[in-house]
Amino acid sequence: MQIGQIAGIRIVLNPFFLILLGLLGVAGYLPHGLALFGIVFLHELAHTIVAFAYGMPFSSIELLPFGGVATSEGFQNPDPFAEAMIALAGPLTNGFLCLLALAVAPYGVIPAPWNEYFLRANLVIGLFNLVPALPLDGGRVLRSYLALKMGYRRAAERAASLGKILAVCMGLAGGVGFYSGYTNISLPILAFFIYISAGREQRMAGYVFVRYLARKRQELEESGVLPTEQLVAYGDVPVKDIVRHFVPKRYHIILVIDEAGNLAGFTTEMDVVNSFFERGIDTPLQTIVRYRYHVG
Repeated sequence: MQIGQIAGIRIVLNPFFLILLGLLGVAGYLPHGLALFGIVFLHELAHTIVAFAYGMPFSSIELLPFGGVATSEGFQNPDPFAEAMIALAGPLTNGFLCLLALAVAPYGVIPAPWNEYFLRANLVIGLFNLVPALPLDGGRVLRSYLALKMGYRRAAERAASLGKILAVCMGLAGGVGFYSGYTNISLPILAFFIYISAGREQRMAGYVFVRYLARKRQELEESGVLPTEQLVAYGDVPVKDIVRHFVPKRYHIILVIDEAGNLAGFTTEMDVVNSFFERGIDTPLQTIVRYRYHVG
């Protein structure tokens, strides 16, 4: 549900956030829910400000019980460092708010129960978001790191899988706790939402990856110089299996070998990307080899 706009950015409340506010209202804790809303909003606003600084303005912010999701219609995979900095902005903001609460506590500026709640809520949201699993901020940092090692597509799938594992563990723990009377139903609900969001991240990975490949064409032109990364493959390997290994901020040279393991030729990242879009994802690598020779 959209509740307004700030500087052209749509502010959307996720249904689970509305449910949480409703439960808090029924229990007589609506002011606490509104305070939580403010904390989550500041968390997500920090992402937006840092993203804007990196030239990535967001089009909408969806507020969730544990943070939020900011989206951009023009999003194309940023460099890993930028994505990590944008992701860390939220938890760092919660950390700053924790320090602020501790700083004002001795002066009684805020009533002690409210200051304690403010401190605890920021601490929980900030630390929970650092868990290295999508869709949490820590998962985005992990994806950025893994993208440099194994490529964006596989990194996204790995981080999203960890998110699903986290959700299942939370759901089981929450179910046992609820049955035993130690916790309320909120933990299993949150686990369900994280599982659904992690699945969405997995499904979106392919779409975002294709957009990332389209931008790959511009990477060298924008950077001027890029370090090289070499891959070795047989000529019958389709280009779709090659691009999965492309990592950001590298220019790839693909060495093509024959069945005996001898070097038969080579091709470049640009040839592979062009073939991916123009000839089809199943195009064999051998059809785009630029230079071929036989050893011996």
